[in-house]
Amino acid sequence: MKISKTFVAAALAALSIGSAYAATDYGSSFATGVHTYDTSLATYTAWNGEDAGTFAKKTWASETGVGVTGGNSGAEIDVGQSIVAAFKGGAQYIESFVIGLLFDGPEFSDVMEKAKITATFLDGTSATYYLTAADIINASWTGSGSVTNLSPATGNTAGVWKISNPFGSKAITNLVFSAVNGTCKTGNTCSSQSDYTLMSVTAVPEAETYAMMLAGLGMVGAIVRRRKKSA
Repeated sequence: MKISKTFVAAALAALSIGSAYAATDYGSSFATGVHTYDTSLATYTAWNGEDAGTFAKKTWASETGVGVTGGNSGAEIDVGQSIVAAFKGGAQYIESFVIGLLFDGPEFSDVMEKAKITATFLDGTSATYYLTAADIINASWTGSGSVTNLSPATGNTAGVWKISNPFGSKAITNLVFSAVNGTCKTGNTCSSQSDYTLMSVTAVPEAETYAMMLAGLGMVGAIVRRRKKSA
């Protein structure tokens, strides 16, 4: 079967569509003092428990992320607070997310801080995962993928962690970023519980979108072949 050069070129372009369609939202770009923030990727809302919260940004060691006003830290996601991301255009495959100011203790009299991330999947089910700072450059993640330290978790740096491929091949409709109390280390006062900032979320359309596009390209190829035969 002969395939047109046009169709081959289109198919090759489709193979790289994930990179082309990847979108990243940065916490440093969020509007502050508002309850809801819209991007082309998602609608984000800030919550203080059951009450509407507002977004606030925080910079430490030249790293900027977004949190929620109030709480112990004033501009981070504290225990009892959350940032909810509702993705647009159907479900999204989460390529990575980055959070900052998650420390292992004894920095700032913190505990081994623990971020709580709840994901709602395309089929309507949900699951909760945890990222826990274990030491200066290591953290544990209970989901899929891997954790990379981008800035050590020490008092003069920013404790930044990137979680790649956090939910495997599962498409996500909603993400909730919240915090829970960590495990207090011996000798620490533990006067400040887990808190952190959301620095970025990177996502691409879920796999069904690619399948539909490839099917469309297949139809285009078939039409091109028919036209060549009838010419």
